[in-house]
Amino acid sequence: MVRCCSSYTLPAYVWAVLSIVAAFMCPFGLYFSNWLEREEGGRYNSASSFRLCLNESSRISVSCDSYLTFGDMYSAEWQAVTLMMGIGACFLVLVALMAIFGFCVRKLFNKTVVALAATVQVLGVILFSVSVVVFPAGMNTVEVQNRRLCGPSADKFNLGSCELGWAFIVIIVGTVVGLVASALSWTPLRWRDRDDSHSYSI
Repeated sequence: MVRCCSSYTLPAYVWAVLSIVAAFMCPFGLYFSNWLEREEGGRYNSASSFRLCLNESSRISVSCDSYLTFGDMYSAEWQAVTLMMGIGACFLVLVALMAIFGFCVRKLFNKTVVALAATVQVLGVILFSVSVVVFPAGMNTVEVQNRRLCGPSADKFNLGSCELGWAFIVIIVGTVVGLVASALSWTPLRWRDRDDSHSYSI
């Protein structure tokens, strides 16, 4: 009978799938500008920490090329969010690639690799979690309070005339998925094969 070459146990399979989902959702939401949205006469204005799209015909701002340089970002909070999410996305993608390779390489996950993957994943999730909380703190700037974006009523943790965009919600869901995955990554190591002293799973 042909056996699977993976050393994963059932919880590890769940961890691998969740890790891949989180690594897809968080960078996906990070790419689009639809963190904050405002509709005006059937046209859409949207902004993220590093991207601004005005007068778009769709809620999905694919054609918008208005990227902000690091120094031009509207607040120190948004600069920090961009940096943290960028690093966090790299961490989550790295762990997802390890999880994918784990499906094919039987002895990939020994104790050291498991500890490394778990630590990197937890750091990635922490960076995204902090970013989700910090982002609304950067709303009290002149650029955000512009009438074409969130209006003068916008302030720290106050969206003003804007609403939370779908891309930011994707990031939040991806962060929650990553949080669950990181919790599973710290479960005790289990032997898949009692006769193989070098084969571990997460």
